[in-house]
Amino acid sequence: MTMTVISIFAFQVLPRGLFTSLRLSFQGVVHRIGRTGRAYNTGASVSLVDLNRAGVPLLEIVSEPDMRNGIEAAEYAAEVQRVVRYLGVSNGNMQEGSLRCDVNVSIRPIGQLEFGTKVEIKNLNSFSSVSRAIDFEIERQALLHSQGQGDQIFQETRLWEEGSQKTVTMRKKEGLSDYRYFPEPDLPEVILTKEYIDSIHGSLPELPEVKRRRFEKMGLSMQDVLFLANDINVAQFFDATIELGADVKLAANWIMSDIAAYMKNEKLSIDEVKLTPEELAELIASIKSGTISGKIGKEILFELLAKGGTVKGIIKEKDLVQIVDPSEIEKMVDKVLSENPKQLEQYLGGKTKLEGFFAGQVMKISKGKANPGLLNKILLEKLNAKS
Repeated sequence: MTMTVISIFAFQVLPRGLFTSLRLSFQGVVHRIGRTGRAYNTGASVSLVDLNRAGVPLLEIVSEPDMRNGIEAAEYAAEVQRVVRYLGVSNGNMQEGSLRCDVNVSIRPIGQLEFGTKVEIKNLNSFSSVSRAIDFEIERQALLHSQGQGDQIFQETRLWEEGSQKTVTMRKKEGLSDYRYFPEPDLPEVILTKEYIDSIHGSLPELPEVKRRRFEKMGLSMQDVLFLANDINVAQFFDATIELGADVKLAANWIMSDIAAYMKNEKLSIDEVKLTPEELAELIASIKSGTISGKIGKEILFELLAKGGTVKGIIKEKDLVQIVDPSEIEKMVDKVLSENPKQLEQYLGGKTKLEGFFAGQVMKISKGKANPGLLNKILLEKLNAKS
């Protein structure tokens, strides 16, 4: 199976910056294609031609037949998208046509050296459709072979139909002449010297695979690594946070849990929220130092995400500093125990799970500011003394 990934760039001349374990069949050069126009059939006696993006260069990457299934091909295309976004040369959005993918599928019996007849598939607008279209086409061709109808597999272009979840014939092809390739006379050759290419290699940013390996060396799980590194904006936010001294695992947990949940609910990307890496680092430091509790930290986080501001400013404005005075917490514990004699009697009778109830009541009185560790210690001492 081969794959063609085309990216539409915003610049006229673009350096390459792609590392892949797949073989790419461009013999040392990238296919540079100039976009012409797009025709629209209006259903009337005339057709409209859209020339808005005429002349915008395309970069085409053609793989060798190294892929074996739809999932593998879809992941390859997704990695190309990540690289394109990391390089900042395109948004890589398939639904907008900024990144397009065509696939060629052929199968052959085990032991046969020559490839089978190649079928090209178009109209693949998502990585999911890439995976499903390839798997369908493999099954279609395999079925024809099993029925002794391998000669009914033609070299053609097929269209992926999302509704029916199958490929259908779009047009038959006989050879390269059907493509009607011709050179563009108004585009001069672009000759890139070795010195220029070396300078570009030296200026490349850290690409996704390198970043994933670096994050993994920090002790993060592969699940964390993939979440943090696959989106360049998330990766940059995480890097900026830990560069300010934030604990690596705590920063990862905050980004992957509460921050990710907020972004999902509000349909925002991480660069659209009001929270900054500086304030996330400050929030983590405030919790670690005991200035605020984790519960209060979450409340502050959501305000920072929605409205912005500073951690110190919110703590001061709302008087959120954690209570760490043992005598003050002891008074609150005594108050809760005296006001809940029935629950206390049940606890002493063996319902020890009520310890959580008492702790919750103290937290309610303190408005969440009582130090959890100190509270649990004092509460347990008081309860044991009454046993």
